[in-house]
Amino acid sequence: MKRRSLLLLGFLSPIALYTSRFLGARAVRAQAPIDGRKQAEELNQLALTIKTPADARRFVDFLADIFSRDAPSGWTRNSLRNLIAQAEFAAVSDPQKTIPKARLAEAWNRYVDTLQAPGDQKVTAEELHNLRDAIWTSARLAWKGNRGNFWAVPSIYATLPDGDLAPGCRAVESIRLLWDLANMPDNLKGARDRVSKGQLSSDIFRKELQSPQLTLTGARMSFSEGKVNPVWLAQRNYAQAKGKKAFNQAVVAMLTKTLS
Repeated sequence: MKRRSLLLLGFLSPIALYTSRFLGARAVRAQAPIDGRKQAEELNQLALTIKTPADARRFVDFLADIFSRDAPSGWTRNSLRNLIAQAEFAAVSDPQKTIPKARLAEAWNRYVDTLQAPGDQKVTAEELHNLRDAIWTSARLAWKGNRGNFWAVPSIYATLPDGDLAPGCRAVESIRLLWDLANMPDNLKGARDRVSKGQLSSDIFRKELQSPQLTLTGARMSFSEGKVNPVWLAQRNYAQAKGKKAFNQAVVAMLTKTLS
């Protein structure tokens, strides 16, 4: 399986979403394929132009079909695509139907409890907002610097008319956030540090975001290798003790709680 597929399966599949290490993949810095920018631009446009349920389904199908050869069979189920597309359309068409960060945090924390992962892997709504802001900011900077790829598509995030983040999340955005919690624990640590200082990444990089030409050379999320990810370890132990079916059910339960 190609590296780019392994990376992107993280938010394209309900099972692979949390099983990068379990399935043999590694969470490393995303490398866009040769045609990644073109496909990312199409994805960005699809996310921007959702007006009907069919548009939302087209957006979800686009994500799934790109990696259909590599994705686990569960991703090809219409029921899953429908669930995501329905939640995506609802969030776009009615700001009151975006996914609350409190619900997203609750779904994740239940998953952590189910796996018996360390309690410090749980997240609060405030920490989740800070993490979300950081990923969104990183996406906008990458896009502005012509370095956009599937990890950096700013239009998948729910925003207000003034351009700031909306209080709630869109569906694909939520899955992207859950992937980060499962695979990038250092990003959560960074969010906690910023919360303690009263900082947001969008404030830290406000000048760069407002500048007509991006001069920033760094702005990216933290990626660490060589450390044992406690969530990966808990996932592996749970799957070994309870079986793959039980593990899959735990993941599906989290997604259903998030998207329903």
